[in-house]
This record gives sequence, C-alpha cells and structure tokens, in this order.
Amino acid sequence: MRVLVTGGAGFIGAALARRLLHDGHDVAIVDNLSTGRRENLPAGARFIEADIAEPAALTVLAPGPFDAVAHLAAQSSGAIGQADPYADMRVNVGATLLLAQWCRKQGVRRFVFTSSMTVYGQTNREPVDETSPTIPISYYGAAKVAAETYLRLAAAEGLSVTSFRLYNVYGRGQNLSNLYQGMTSIYLAYLLRRVPVPVTGRLDRYRDFVHVDDVVNVLSAALVRPATPSIVYNIGTGRKTTVRQILDLLLEELGLPPDYPIDEQSGSPSDVFGSVADVRRARADLGWAPRVSVKDGIADMVMWAKSLS
Repeated sequence: MRVLVTGGAGFIGAALARRLLHDGHDVAIVDNLSTGRRENLPAGARFIEADIAEPAALTVLAPGPFDAVAHLAAQSSGAIGQADPYADMRVNVGATLLLAQWCRKQGVRRFVFTSSMTVYGQTNREPVDETSPTIPISYYGAAKVAAETYLRLAAAEGLSVTSFRLYNVYGRGQNLSNLYQGMTSIYLAYLLRRVPVPVTGRLDRYRDFVHVDDVVNVLSAALVRPATPSIVYNIGTGRKTTVRQILDLLLEELGLPPDYPIDEQSGSPSDVFGSVADVRRARADLGWAPRVSVKDGIADMVMWAKSLS
C-alpha cells in the first residue's frame, strides 16, 4: 500500500512512518520542517519538503496515486494557538481542508486524521466519550473541531475518513527542544538540565497519558482498513494521571530527590483542569487497547533521553 504521511518528520508522524515501512508499505512523507526534524525521517521513506497549507504545494505531492493519507501535520501547541489564532487556523484547518479536497481529486480513498482531546473543552463527564459535546476553550481545540467538521463533509462526498482524538501522547522521540508542546517532554527537558521545572497550573491537574507506541498501533491498523464503523475515536488509556504523578515518575527515573524545585505558575484559562478518555468505542470497533503503562512508558522515555547525552 502507498501511504502519504503528513508531518512525518515530527514525533508521532516519524514513529508511524517507521511502523508502516516495517510492515512493508511504500511511504512518502511531506513536512515543512517547522517543528519536525530532518533526522527523524526514517530510511526508506520518500521525503517532500513542503507546506501543505499553501495550495500550490499540493502539486509537488505527485507522482501518485496514494492509497491512503495519514494527516498528522499540525500546529500542536496550545500556547502558540492562543498567541496566534490565525496561524493556528491556517495550519490546522486550512491544510486539512486543502488536503481532503486534493484526496478527492486524486482518488485517494482513505484518510486518517489526528485530532485532539481539546475538542471537548472543560466537561463534567468522566471519562469523556465521543458523544460528549465539543465545546473547546482554546483556539487550538476550536481548530481541531473545525477540521473534523470539514472532514465529515468530505466523508459525505465519498472520502473514507477516521479522526482520532488523541489524549496526551508521550514517549521516546518526543522533541525535547520544543518547550511549547508536550507536557512530559517539557518537564523532562528541564529536569535533564537540572534547573527548576516551570509548571503552569495546579499540580493536581490531571490528564490521560497515552504512549506513542499505542497511538501508532491504532493509526497503522486503521490505515489498512477500507473504513471504520465510526468516524471519530478517542485514543487514551482511560486512566487519570496528575501532573504531580508525572513529575514524581520522572524524578524517580532520573534519580532526583522528590523535593526537586518546581516553579508553580498561574494557569491559562484555555487549559482544561482535567480530562480522561472513554476508549470503549475503539476497543469494540477496532479491537484496540492501550498496552503501555505510564510507569513503563516514562521509564523507557527517560532511558532514551539519557542516551542522547
């Protein structure tokens, strides 16, 4: 199968591209390298450097046709989205719309999209299932809702779409130099420098941390299916982990004292206090289940980070 992976020089995109190559697929990657890194590109994948938010850039994606597209290219920082909502919309909505239209014209049947748990905003449901209202409280979340909506329209026109609402993805390969995205990688980056860790918001805030290997498992399996029973799925673990617990696990793996200095800062109104995924739909429809515990995933991530120095 010929698969185009957008954002394939990034954290999750590169991991997915490696898995697809391992499984024997022909992989092309398109990335503008704004946050992705050239060294992430796996051997064996064809690389196209382009910004797919620019309409003219789609012409360089030939030769085709592709059997499937995995659309992971995104502006993925909530903080940057708040600071520049138009740029966030251009990348996260505009590029998705252009790519979906391009797929329809090129005869690409399968389209897998990585959305976000931020589409739900602050909800009273716990865990949050896919029928929960999408009322985002951030520009980033609003852009993901808009992108999903455009893809629903594309699906009505014949494109086989599946959107995966990812919770907090972490693991080896995450960009430790990007201090704007990735709670676990941000904290780890500061700890590796042996400086106080800035934490915006309360330490009892919680998230659903899902390992990159579990995410790649569901994305790669979905790509080879002609369609999925539902158009949208939550991808998390269904387990609550607080910010304090993540910090404690990182400190333990790094051999640092539990009273390591934490610089607690005021939170952002665009940041939800807590959210945990209901993943029963993915289990029932796709036979998928998370396999990596947060403890094991953090241990592996720290071991990888140590090997870089």
